[in-house]
Amino acid sequence: MKKNLQTLLLLGLAATAFALNSCVTTSGAIGANAIKAPYATPDRYKTYAWYQPAPAEKADYDKGYSKQLHEHIQRAVEEEMEERGYRKDAGKPDVLVAYDVSVSVPEEKDRTSKARPGFGYSYGYMAGYRYNYGHADMPGYRSVDLFKEGTLIIDLVHPQSNMLLWRGWAEGGISNFKAGYNSVHGQVEEVLEKL
Repeated sequence: MKKNLQTLLLLGLAATAFALNSCVTTSGAIGANAIKAPYATPDRYKTYAWYQPAPAEKADYDKGYSKQLHEHIQRAVEEEMEERGYRKDAGKPDVLVAYDVSVSVPEEKDRTSKARPGFGYSYGYMAGYRYNYGHADMPGYRSVDLFKEGTLIIDLVHPQSNMLLWRGWAEGGISNFKAGYNSVHGQVEEVLEKL
């Protein structure tokens, strides 16, 4: 009887240890990736501003666009940039920040004439929260329309040359376009951990 009780106790402890081990989360951007231009020096950038504080164009189709999602992403990016030592400076920033969330586009709207050269579609806007900045010398660059739907993309752009310096993304990270702030913040954090 005593041996059975000890065996049962050991099995219980082993099961508890296994359960606790499987609950441990690790810090780090497991699902995030990043690329940077060879001449980019992200460790030297200290100030930032938004490339475009709000989308300039009216939504051309409804799927995915949510003012609340935009606000969640912007707030999370600002919090994470501040946590990494960046200061918001609309006057003379070291970098400009832009973001996209990739969506599938209806075939009838998937025309080259609708997108700016080198860029694809972003959420809710035709070429929309997508800006016309350059990406020469960016190893591994791909346009927004080549990312899986729901991919969160964060870009840092040089204010004077208008060239992409750094891009981080979480493939399929925003699978729910009505995601709450905590979910969005987690994805933004994952991407910016690569900075």
